[in-house]
Amino acid sequence: MASLIGKAVASRFAREGGTVVGVDQTEHNLGDLALQADLTDEAQVEAMYAQVIDRYGRLDVIYNNMGLMDRADGSALNLDLDTWRRIQDANLTSIFLACKHGVRRLLDTEPAGGAVVNAASFLADIGAASAQMAYSAAKAGVVQLTRDLGVHLARSGVRVNAVLFGPIETPAQRAILERNPDVLTKRMVHWPMGRFGTLDEAAGAVAFLASADAGFITAAALPLDGGITQAFTVPE
Repeated sequence: MASLIGKAVASRFAREGGTVVGVDQTEHNLGDLALQADLTDEAQVEAMYAQVIDRYGRLDVIYNNMGLMDRADGSALNLDLDTWRRIQDANLTSIFLACKHGVRRLLDTEPAGGAVVNAASFLADIGAASAQMAYSAAKAGVVQLTRDLGVHLARSGVRVNAVLFGPIETPAQRAILERNPDVLTKRMVHWPMGRFGTLDEAAGAVAFLASADAGFITAAALPLDGGITQAFTVPE
């Protein structure tokens, strides 16, 4: 949660009057309550939610911001198994555990209900020759998990949606895309808006899906990619 996107979302929720609990694997000071936990460890996930309920007595929104892009990721033909497993755990297993134990808390809240928003990627919806394949596969798993949970919980009052993040302007995102000199240039030809998304736009999409304005939306994956997945090509 202590990434730049996580901080932007936390700030947006706080401005709208929410009580924010920030969770990250490393020490941080994000939110009204800052917790440290490894979200790939089931016991730590359970303990984290217990702390939240002990402190505040309820839970209304879960934003699963987990995501890892690794420089070692690339073609599945050359990918080592340790890298594959590390990326699956960071991007998919963590969200599975957060949903498994968090949704129970939403259902226990009076009245039962709430919103889950999962961070996915536009890469889950396309085939990309220069994509990070372990990352794309994990995020496709997040989308399917979101879809299944959204349908499964549709009559419970709990909504589950995902954001298909496109390229958002952060140093980490640029570093991945610029690891080879021509990768970013090649990709931007196919970006209809010709730019990165902003942190404010990212936070706004998450806030919308968490809000009552999205009350009739569940099991959906909202594209936040500037039209990338809808474009065959973009001429000069």
